[in-house]
Amino acid sequence: MQTANRAHQGKPELTLVPDSLGAWYNDTLQDYAFALPKANQLLDAAGYLDQDGDGVRELPDGSQSLVFRLLWANDTPDAPRMADLLGQTWEQIGVKVEPQTYDPDALLAICCPAFDYDIIIWGWTADPDPTILLKVMTTDAIPNGSSEAGYSNPAYDALYVQQAIELDPQRRQALIWQMQQMVFNDIVYIVPYYAQNAQAYRTDRFTGWLEQPTLVLEDHGSLVNVEPVQ
Repeated sequence: MQTANRAHQGKPELTLVPDSLGAWYNDTLQDYAFALPKANQLLDAAGYLDQDGDGVRELPDGSQSLVFRLLWANDTPDAPRMADLLGQTWEQIGVKVEPQTYDPDALLAICCPAFDYDIIIWGWTADPDPTILLKVMTTDAIPNGSSEAGYSNPAYDALYVQQAIELDPQRRQALIWQMQQMVFNDIVYIVPYYAQNAQAYRTDRFTGWLEQPTLVLEDHGSLVNVEPVQ
């Protein structure tokens, strides 16, 4: 028996298209440096100062503190720890979060397309093809509730249409990589990590598993190719 996941259970990443999708994953993206002093410097320069000395910055005109509602679904087991870590980190730059958890259906109603939130912890599961993950960042996804970010960029929309009809794999890959770079630059999502799911399959009894780049049992490609070991 073999397991189809990696040894670790989470991998830091930058794009909504995961590395398990092989060539569709843009591995050239360069992350921003983690630098709390630089963050404080930028906020100071922009006029977001702690004017009343309570440890939380205010808008430049002093009218409102930088306090943000941080929401997640109560069926996401790792979200409370993520929220705690985010709160501890942002506290060091004078930003406060108010954690709030919701039933998944209630959170969906708040999120999409009402956008009645400040920060939200959300998750996506990838298909073998990146089309669905790419679609959630199109303008058309906003009114039907598939877009959490409300991102709308005509240039991105045009690339989405173009990649969907491109028959040459290399040209399609270039389009998809360009789309990932575009939304990374626009900070549509902050992707903390890719969860690694464990799946088991028998190599002593069956052969023909499609293991590249990563075996995913939901991919029918493996399920229609496996056959008993002779």
